[in-house]
Amino acid sequence: MEQEDKKKALLEVKMFLATIVLLAILIAVSGICSYVIPAGEYVKTSINSGMQEVYHTIGQTPLPVWKIALAPLLVLGSKNGPRIIVLILFIFIIGGSFSIMNKSGILPRLISDLVMKFADRKRMFIFINVIVFALLGSTMGILEEVTPLILIFIPLAYQMKWDSIVGVAIPFVSVTIGFSAATFNPFTLGTAQKLADVPLFSGLYLRVPILIVTILIVALYILWYIRRIEKNPEKSYVYGSDMEIKALTHYDDVVLHQGKIKPALIWMGICFLGIIATVAVCSTVKALQDLSFPLIALIFLIMGFSVGMASGYEFKKVFKLFKDGLIDFSPAIILILMASSVGWLIVEGNIMATMMHFVSLKTQGLSRELAAIIMYLFQLFMNFLVSSGSGQAMLTIPIMSQLGDILGLTRQITVLAFQLGDGFSHAFWPTNPLLMVVIGLAGIKYKDWFRFMLPLQVILAITSIIFLLIAVKINYS
Repeated sequence: MEQEDKKKALLEVKMFLATIVLLAILIAVSGICSYVIPAGEYVKTSINSGMQEVYHTIGQTPLPVWKIALAPLLVLGSKNGPRIIVLILFIFIIGGSFSIMNKSGILPRLISDLVMKFADRKRMFIFINVIVFALLGSTMGILEEVTPLILIFIPLAYQMKWDSIVGVAIPFVSVTIGFSAATFNPFTLGTAQKLADVPLFSGLYLRVPILIVTILIVALYILWYIRRIEKNPEKSYVYGSDMEIKALTHYDDVVLHQGKIKPALIWMGICFLGIIATVAVCSTVKALQDLSFPLIALIFLIMGFSVGMASGYEFKKVFKLFKDGLIDFSPAIILILMASSVGWLIVEGNIMATMMHFVSLKTQGLSRELAAIIMYLFQLFMNFLVSSGSGQAMLTIPIMSQLGDILGLTRQITVLAFQLGDGFSHAFWPTNPLLMVVIGLAGIKYKDWFRFMLPLQVILAITSIIFLLIAVKINYS
């Protein structure tokens, strides 16, 4: 057993270092850009009795080497620092709590029950979950909150003879496409429409079809991948690493639990899940948005210790299981800090405004259709630099909405270009801290995730452009 633990640790280190190298390269490139790209800023200026954002060049602000090197630490002092710290604490608490529930046998039994229930209805299982998670993202803006479920869906996917990519794709990709194809998402759609002076949650007659089409695309894509690896498991993008993980964790030797879970534990789980769902719904209220993450983490903490104690373990044993979970999840903290620092360096180098100004110059004089596509592609690139949807909206919408007015595009089209460019790539860009944490939990190398996601991203990009052209054609408002 000790030898197997060492092999497993070595495998995890190899996957972790591969991701670290990729993020280190992106950090270095972001720092170098501050030496190459001219610095600038947008300043509110009174024009024709109204206030507009006007671009101004400023003195070059190249970032010193020490600042680039220490960016993963310095980012904690930025305006996004509190959000990053909350995410780190959230990951720690979730990891510790799930360690308790896993070692106490509750999670294995839950997974076994699900496998037995859907053993002959795997396609239905996929469609139900994709629809449910997409609706959660589209209506309530839920995204980070699905992170704990990765720890359930990975072993579930293994027992259904799929792979770790499917285990991540079902909850995470589904909720991400719903988050992007927003209907009532308060964090992205709500923020963008407010900044663009568009009626809140208006334009549903086009957004609902976009949501339906994207749900269908993602469900069919996952089903295509599942059929592929069911016919030939070696076609899995993570076949080699999954085989090693299964061998070291004895996934193939798991016997489905036939025993019943104590009724008290079932009711306890239902109550906690109900409380978590209530908090997630309440997080759509602006005054409660900042509290949702800490509250969900606190609930999971209480649930983990309660389940451990109810399972018959002493408090000392439960605390040890929690501590083991903290250790297992600690590498995720480095990924969060490194991924977050890429966008921070771009802002610190004062080149973000220059990039936006460049796009505004290049789109002037173009047809409305081509201008809308370029605005979409710009937002897609911006999502590489700024992973926060609401943060990206506050940064770009004030300028992009003015540009849209000049180009003859409605404010609703500008919001749609932001919405489609912002969301789908959350599950693709390596600068998204949440994505790196999720695939890190699953033991998936980014290059393997990239291979899986690239065709889907291309399909979603083409779909987005088609809907944007429709929006321009009907003068979407």
